[in-house]
Amino acid sequence: MSTSDHDDDPTAKPSLRETVTAGLVQKALEPVLRAVRDEVASARREIGERVDGARTGLVLTGIAVGSALTTLVLLAGLVVALLALVLPVWAATAVTFVLFALVTTVLFAIGIRGIRRGVPPVPADTVRAAKDRVTHAADAPARRD
Repeated sequence: MSTSDHDDDPTAKPSLRETVTAGLVQKALEPVLRAVRDEVASARREIGERVDGARTGLVLTGIAVGSALTTLVLLAGLVVALLALVLPVWAATAVTFVLFALVTTVLFAIGIRGIRRGVPPVPADTVRAAKDRVTHAADAPARRD
């Protein structure tokens, strides 16, 4: 007795029903896939913007550090020398140190704030929009009834 099942034959062509079903599934999934692609593109854009903000914060922090060191080296001697005309050398040095420490602290705080704004680079706006779309899509069938 020979058995020749259509389902077991790997070379058999798909039936009309299978072809139509596959086409319908593809048409049904197309808007979902397009929406997913749009959300991924939006997330990439948003992450890029946040990374740019973090990069700017890092650059400003680096400039602040370089500026603080340069200022410390170049101006410390001048300030100490000027204050030494009125105060003892140890007091002039202490005043100069406090002044430079304050400037460095302010610049560092501004740079860190910029870094925190961009890290971690989470696309919060895109996530919120996607959740809104999902909620809206879930509510749509309920409104039709």
